[in-house]
Amino acid sequence: MSHRGDPSVSVIIPSYNRRELLGRLLGELERHRETGSSFEAVVAVDGSTDGTVDMLSALRTGFPLRVVSQPQRGPAAARNAAIGAASGEVLLFLDDDVAPQPGLFDHHIAFHRTHRRAAAVGRMSAAPGAQLPAWLEWEAALLERQYGRMRSGLHPIDWRAFYTANASVRREDVLAVGGFDERFTREEDVELAHRLTAYGVSFHFLPDAVVHHDPDRTFEVWLKAAFERGRKNVLLERELDPVDRSLGAEWRRRHRLNRMLTGWSIGHADRTRLVVAALRRALVAPSPRARRLVCSALFNVKYWAGVADASGLGTATWRDMTATASPRGQAGRR
Repeated sequence: MSHRGDPSVSVIIPSYNRRELLGRLLGELERHRETGSSFEAVVAVDGSTDGTVDMLSALRTGFPLRVVSQPQRGPAAARNAAIGAASGEVLLFLDDDVAPQPGLFDHHIAFHRTHRRAAAVGRMSAAPGAQLPAWLEWEAALLERQYGRMRSGLHPIDWRAFYTANASVRREDVLAVGGFDERFTREEDVELAHRLTAYGVSFHFLPDAVVHHDPDRTFEVWLKAAFERGRKNVLLERELDPVDRSLGAEWRRRHRLNRMLTGWSIGHADRTRLVVAALRRALVAPSPRARRLVCSALFNVKYWAGVADASGLGTATWRDMTATASPRGQAGRR
């Protein structure tokens, strides 16, 4: 429930060819408005060809809805366009494939009511009873483990945890650091968060601010995303001060078997294809734990292939990672 004096909120939603999911999200936002939440929504249509613009044109909402449309340029550019059209003091970033749960606005607004120059990260979880393919189930389990470690103080709550599926920050702070870097088509949120840290923004976890995530990535899209994440993390490393670089430490935190398998295939396209094909067949394992181990191996093979590609190190990547490991890093073992 909004209170007098609360900061105004703009919900920032980039979207590409997800008309149905976007329509569902906007319907959920309408229900939040009906229960007292006050906000505007700004949707940036990033070159969609599935009728998204027509759907939005015909939509009537009880909350202010602004739509900006552009040729496809990626989520960073889409968010920048939406921010440019927004008027709220606080930007609440949501992805178009999430469903905000009761209390989401209350928790984010209450946080910004008492915090200046600070960003809040909420939880993203699978809907209860959701039947996810093995690779998406693995992602959801990994994220829940990270949230548990954040709540217990075992995982730092810093710029590396700023996921724009459910996060908020003051608009003036985002504008002060120049918005999203449009060179990044992945990891654009944590790259922005790193610059926000340098500007003096602190990061906080809101475990009760929840969205349910309904990803629609096929196996092939998921593998491509792992590869692209590796590539973009190399670009991110080059932007960071040496003390913040983490690829070496990230490599060392990987399970020994994952390092061995990845080290054998990294820089070898034929070996990588062979490993991926064999592991994919193993995804039918009856044990959830076995499926998660297979997904971890698949992710690592493709992620480090992306690192090898972007760094230009090829087969020397694993040796370089071992030699340059630093004491700081990103998330837990995958």
